[in-house]
Amino acid sequence: MDMENTEFRIKSETSEESKISSLIEPIIENQGYLIIQVKINQHEKILQIMLEKINAELNIDDCKKISRSIMPIIDLNNVLPEEYRVEISSPGVDRLLVRPKDFLENIGNEIKIELLENIENKKKYKGMIEGFAENILNLKAVKIDNDVESYKEIKIPITIINKAKLILNDNLFK
Repeated sequence: MDMENTEFRIKSETSEESKISSLIEPIIENQGYLIIQVKINQHEKILQIMLEKINAELNIDDCKKISRSIMPIIDLNNVLPEEYRVEISSPGVDRLLVRPKDFLENIGNEIKIELLENIENKKKYKGMIEGFAENILNLKAVKIDNDVESYKEIKIPITIINKAKLILNDNLFK
């Protein structure tokens, strides 16, 4: 399957978040936006939806428009057990990487990554994106042994990535 040209998205969502995501994703995409993440904060009663606008920057008017279009669907389907506040936002500079295009656009940037299964007896890595092709992430991973930092190239299939997030540094502001 050629995921670089499809709508594949890494989802590190609970079943409740995934249900909401599935309900609202077609509405959001039809308006020219992509979901980055859906998160429910049970303690503070907040439903947070992070989006990006296709080919433009997300602004406050976009957030209002999306909120108005998805609230009736969320209410009608009774997916939240009680009253929640909905927050629509952009993912920020140190954003999650969820689609193949995100990895391609961030070659040379540093990320933290969590995997669904071990590669070389580890599920968590930190390193620089060296490349992305045929649904495989090439990561120049940082390895620390006895306070000595070294690097190792690791090939990671996108299908086993649970979460990938950019590391905030000066490179992101260039």
